[in-house]
Amino acid sequence: MAATILITGTNGLVGFRILTTALEAGHNVRFAVRSEDKARIVSSNPAVQKLAPGDRLSAVVIPDFTIQGAFDSALEGVTHIIHTGSPVPMPWYDPYKDIFEPTRKMCSNILSSALKTPGIKSVVITSSIVGNLGSVPPAHVVSAATRLPLPDPIPQTFKDGYEAYIIGKIVQLHDTDTFVREKKPPFGVANIVPGYVYGRNELALTVEAMGQSNSSNNAIIQGVTGGEMAFPVHMGFVHIDDIAEIHLRAAFLDREPNSDVSKDFGVARKVDYDTVWGYVEKAFPKAIQDGVLKKGNVPSLDFQYDSSDAEKLMDGKLKSFETAVLDVVGQYLEVSGREKA
Repeated sequence: MAATILITGTNGLVGFRILTTALEAGHNVRFAVRSEDKARIVSSNPAVQKLAPGDRLSAVVIPDFTIQGAFDSALEGVTHIIHTGSPVPMPWYDPYKDIFEPTRKMCSNILSSALKTPGIKSVVITSSIVGNLGSVPPAHVVSAATRLPLPDPIPQTFKDGYEAYIIGKIVQLHDTDTFVREKKPPFGVANIVPGYVYGRNELALTVEAMGQSNSSNNAIIQGVTGGEMAFPVHMGFVHIDDIAEIHLRAAFLDREPNSDVSKDFGVARKVDYDTVWGYVEKAFPKAIQDGVLKKGNVPSLDFQYDSSDAEKLMDGKLKSFETAVLDVVGQYLEVSGREKA
């Protein structure tokens, strides 16, 4: 019997790929969005239409995910939940009101509604390696199980959106741990902790969208179009196809009933951004000759991360950084109307 999966964040790179992966696997998907316009963007996307999901795909419009009980009716008949929807730093966002507070409230609301809903088997929550690393990566190895100390007191003001994002992820992990420990829910809970996510972004249908969409892929695009990232990029990645599959595998894991701990999986495999241009030179010489691709600069931030839990979950089969780079650049050339050779 096919599962019915509620997915949030499907207007983003990770959430959208999870949606198509779930449909490809034969599951029923209900995706939560804040407006009918956002629902149409997802359901009308060519990658979705190609799958001809019919009544296996449906949207539920929830204008405000932060209101208590917002997900109660949306979860009726749902068996699994994948929560990827979380705000990311944007220059015009208020750090507390638009980033930190929604990060906490949305996750809390999902878990609270799941606890009230019979038939829920698992809740999978997308986090970020900054929840394990903090703003300055430590010298020692960290993993998805690493918990940084909670700030005391928890701040209500932040110097910028990125600080609010980092502390939001740290606090979210602690909140989820507390929920699982105190409530011992009848469903499994898993945190998925990715590094930078690269690969085809099927939501980006134009060159402008590829360069401006809020996606990790911007780092690769800057590095091959003569640009430079304004901030250092963590030297740890996962292919978009792999992180989608990790979410689904985590959702369907067998678990002990009424467990008081979550099962977490982190993946941030070490990369060297200096290799990007070499991959591109080999694969797309004509685009370089024509001046479409130009070497840029991707400043990086080193750290040590243990991805062995996710690698084991994926049976050791994770896509390479080269594959991710070529997927991103290949799509860029494709939407540009340029030859890839």
